[in-house]
Amino acid sequence: MQLFTLSITDLTTFESVPHEEWAEKEDLLEIGARFARSMLAANPDLRHRGMCVAIYDEAGIPVSVMPLDTLQ
Repeated sequence: MQLFTLSITDLTTFESVPHEEWAEKEDLLEIGARFARSMLAANPDLRHRGMCVAIYDEAGIPVSVMPLDTLQ
């Protein structure tokens, strides 16, 4: 298991408060989708604004960037 950091971002100026989660790399799509659903439930104004779920490894290197709207 590895520690990953997830956040919602527009890849330029906006980035949400980061969320850390222990997971296997092959589970990142599921974790990203679950994170997206919880963030959208709490912040529905993030819909249809070109946002992404960014997932970083322990070193802070991006390992996945998924469009938020496709994960709803």
